[in-house]
Amino acid sequence: MSLRFRLNLMIALTLLIIVGVGALFVVHNARRSVSEEVSASVGMALQLVDAGLARGDGQERHLTAWLAELARMEKIRHLRIQTRPPAQSLIRQSEPAPAQADGRAPAWFAWAVTPALTVGEKEVASADGAPIHILVEANPADEIAEAWVEARSFLLFMLALAAAVSVLVHTTLGRAFKTVGHILQGMEDIEHGDYGKRLPRFGLPEFDRISATFNHMAQALATARDENRALARLSLKAQEEERRYLAQELHDELGQSLSAIKVMAASLRHTPGAGQAGPAQIIMDQCDRLFGVVRAMMRRLRPLMLDELGLLPSLQDMVENWQARHPETDIRFVCDEAVEDCAGGAKIHLFRIVQESLTNAAKHAHARTVSIELGLTEDGQIRLAVADDGLGFDPVQPSGGFGLRGMAERVASLDGLWRLQTAPGRGVALEILIPCES
Repeated sequence: MSLRFRLNLMIALTLLIIVGVGALFVVHNARRSVSEEVSASVGMALQLVDAGLARGDGQERHLTAWLAELARMEKIRHLRIQTRPPAQSLIRQSEPAPAQADGRAPAWFAWAVTPALTVGEKEVASADGAPIHILVEANPADEIAEAWVEARSFLLFMLALAAAVSVLVHTTLGRAFKTVGHILQGMEDIEHGDYGKRLPRFGLPEFDRISATFNHMAQALATARDENRALARLSLKAQEEERRYLAQELHDELGQSLSAIKVMAASLRHTPGAGQAGPAQIIMDQCDRLFGVVRAMMRRLRPLMLDELGLLPSLQDMVENWQARHPETDIRFVCDEAVEDCAGGAKIHLFRIVQESLTNAAKHAHARTVSIELGLTEDGQIRLAVADDGLGFDPVQPSGGFGLRGMAERVASLDGLWRLQTAPGRGVALEILIPCES
């Protein structure tokens, strides 16, 4: 559940509670107002009845006229006045069933605000001595309708206010979280290595300070990355130069020494009467074996063919030698000759990456097939793709070796892009994009 959703939910619940409390307050006040109005109306009607009876001074004709007048007042506002044979012999307060809503107010509102209704009864003696009961019954329908009009206006006002507040808060939070979204997107770009990401200026001062700090951090990371790449380039260059020097020394010093030893052993073998033919042959065989070891070391330290013939022949030679040592693995090698002209100083790095990939395929992946593709993309970048059908591995788990890390550092030193896709049992697919050097 996102923070924005939780804030909107909390604000909506708060507004709902406020509207509910306001509705209860309105209903309570309406009920009290209706009750007071009904009680006052019944009390006033009883006072009018008493006043009319007192004005008649007990005379028969005045009583008859007053009763006739009451009979004509069958129904007036808030009251219903009736005359009927006696039921009880004194004025009382009773609680009949609540009045039903007349359609002008909702049934729930009428039920909520209808008070305990008041009924007044007056007993009057007729000329023949028989008692006549005058019944005054409250009918609060009109008062309920008036209370509903007032309550409806207030409730509509509260609902409109709650809706306006909700829209305002939603809009404000939307703008704020849109800014948060820009910041999160920037952080994700930084996480993926895009240190050129910069945030714009924001209207809120807090977010604007975050933007300024973020941009400063991105600039510092970009500077540190460039410095690290420069150091990595210098380190790799020094390493390759050292390998070149060692390969040259092996070729010049050790190779010449072995050649001299082999020549002396050959001369001893042909010396008459010396009896040195057997040991001399052994020395010559050991010299031949050391020649093979030295050549292999020289090839690993520095592919001399790379300097003499170029990248494509060096890769083809390495693939052929590797295929000869691992006949159980099928290698598919495709290379575009145009790479030779734009690889520049990246040749040795491409060679090392392919070399390390083949080593991993044989040593760790136990792959049956390996595919190597080297060419140019439509936008002029060098693309190297190496894939195998080996064991694969979990890319989340830390690797104990330095092969992949070394390849990644080489790519980073060339301002290239590194993509690795693998899973246990699904092989490894490596794709590298390197800017072309004209």
